[in-house]
Amino acid sequence: MDEKILEWLLEEDTPEVRLRTLKEYLKLSDDDTKVIECKNKLLQSKVYERALKKLEKEKPWAKFDAIMAFAEWGLTRADIGSDIDEEVFSLIQSTGFKMLCGEPYLLRNLVKLGYYQVDIVKEEIGCMLGRIKEDGGFGCISSNKKINDPKKPHKSCARLTVEYLLLVAELHLLGIECECESALVHYFTKRNIFYRTDNIEAPMVDVMLETFYPSDPIKVGVQNIVYALRVLGCPGESEAMQAGYEVLNRHRLDNGRYRLTASKSVPAFKAGKVGEENKWITLYAYMAQ
Repeated sequence: MDEKILEWLLEEDTPEVRLRTLKEYLKLSDDDTKVIECKNKLLQSKVYERALKKLEKEKPWAKFDAIMAFAEWGLTRADIGSDIDEEVFSLIQSTGFKMLCGEPYLLRNLVKLGYYQVDIVKEEIGCMLGRIKEDGGFGCISSNKKINDPKKPHKSCARLTVEYLLLVAELHLLGIECECESALVHYFTKRNIFYRTDNIEAPMVDVMLETFYPSDPIKVGVQNIVYALRVLGCPGESEAMQAGYEVLNRHRLDNGRYRLTASKSVPAFKAGKVGEENKWITLYAYMAQ
């Protein structure tokens, strides 16, 4: 990464980006002075205050968004303190983790925040990862028989499988290698990550070719997908990863920064304007190298 780009990511006015950059790009430990100072600034910021207010709302999806924000910023359960534990366990109790198509992403965020060793979380992860299909993906969970008739054979759901890829990548970062890891990675590498096996030029899901961010349970951008595969050990020179970099670099600007191409109308947190250069996309792009 060019030094000027790194300086941009480390700017003081976006402590959430700075913290993630310090911890996951520069690999600084939690007891490093720069990390401690940045964390303290983030915890006193307006952006953190807004997320905390979301966490305290009764609506499950508001809590989901807050949990995602904290995880993305590089905060942990210990950083946030008792404010988060009560709300996290309340969400688990009220939903049983079953948030439509959002369960794998919720589990990914909980792992990132430091909840993996909590029995109920660990057991749920083991149960859900055990449902991997023969093709290396995960099946649709819809109860609508027009979409997911249990009497008919179905291929895996690409949208859901991407979420599980992100979950398994986070576990890998903790030194936990899941039994399904190689099969899940192969699900993506055999199709050059994004494409249908019956038409290698057609994407499984259009948004996978965009830099959509912050992620939605059924909309995950190229930067997160390629990053997760790199974490899981996919060689950068492989055909699949080269295909991933080619798509990612479609969104690279002449100055080496990357732009945000799409986002939710009401995102989990404010990450920048669509169509403009973006710190989050840039950080993920360079972490994926």
